[in-house]
Amino acid sequence: MKPTAEYEKIAEDVFHWHDYNPECRTECSSTAVQTPEGIVLIDPLRLEEQAIERMVGEGRVVAVLLTNGNHERGMAYEKERLDVPIYAPEEARNDVVADHGVRDGDLLFQSLRAIALPGGGRGETAYLAPGTLILGDALIHLEGLSILPDKYCADPHQLRQSLKALIPLAYEVACFAHGRPILSGARSLINQVVAAQ
Repeated sequence: MKPTAEYEKIAEDVFHWHDYNPECRTECSSTAVQTPEGIVLIDPLRLEEQAIERMVGEGRVVAVLLTNGNHERGMAYEKERLDVPIYAPEEARNDVVADHGVRDGDLLFQSLRAIALPGGGRGETAYLAPGTLILGDALIHLEGLSILPDKYCADPHQLRQSLKALIPLAYEVACFAHGRPILSGARSLINQVVAAQ
């Protein structure tokens, strides 16, 4: 895929960009979060050089973070271009070459809490930033909000049980690896989907 030229700022410290991926024949999305230590790129599609410079401004990118073992995307490119480490869920480290493993409950860069969601893709993990939930494949927001289809799950029943860990979390915005972000009322919408299972 060629680099994406545009991104949008969707919350005070959160950026989003997306593009159609012909290889997986679906819309793919990426998120960047400004943390106290710098900007973290989550499941990054490649951004054009000028776009990433505008987004970062006077700051710096400190890491690439993956939500599961299927989301290498522009990982290697951004690692080399920006000279930053790769963080991936511990269970996904057989699938991707990562510098650091992430475990359930880890607090990364002083503001990103890891929430393991077993049953989805290998190592499926969400990240809670202040006010924003960032999801990989566990939930998708393409034609409405839905749980990852069973055929893509390692264990569909386990994923549905895992998603209950999201119910008590506090956030207003949700970002997805597939689909547009939900910019307000995300917690209520997600909890409705989770509770209906």
